[in-house]
Amino acid sequence: MMAKFPDELTCDMAETYGIFDIKRVPVKLLATLAVGLREDSRVKMAKRGALVNTQTVLLAKLIDVLRGVEYDNPLSLTAQCFADGPTGSTTAPKEQYEIFDSPEAFKKRWAELSRN
Repeated sequence: MMAKFPDELTCDMAETYGIFDIKRVPVKLLATLAVGLREDSRVKMAKRGALVNTQTVLLAKLIDVLRGVEYDNPLSLTAQCFADGPTGSTTAPKEQYEIFDSPEAFKKRWAELSRN
C-alpha cells in the first residue's frame, strides 16, 4: 500500500494512530496497523478505487428509494407536507385522508389503488 498510495497511508496513520513519520515505524508494525484501518479509510478506499465510502452510497440509495415511495404513494401526503414547510401543515382537503380500522382494510384499499 505504501508504494501505490503513500499520501493516503500517511494521512490515515496520522489521523488514526497519531503517526506522522511513517518511515520511522518498523515495516511489520506499519503493515499491522494498515490492515487494522477501518474499511472507509483513505488508503483502503483508494485500493478499491472507491470515490465515496459504503455508508454514503447506502444512504444515497435509501434516499432515492424513499423519495420514490413518497411521491408515488397515492395514500401519502408526506410529499405535500414537505412542500408546505417544516410545520407539517398541509393544504390538502380533509377528504383526501383515509382512516382504516384494521391492517386488512388498509391492504384492501392499497390493492384497489394499485390496480388503477
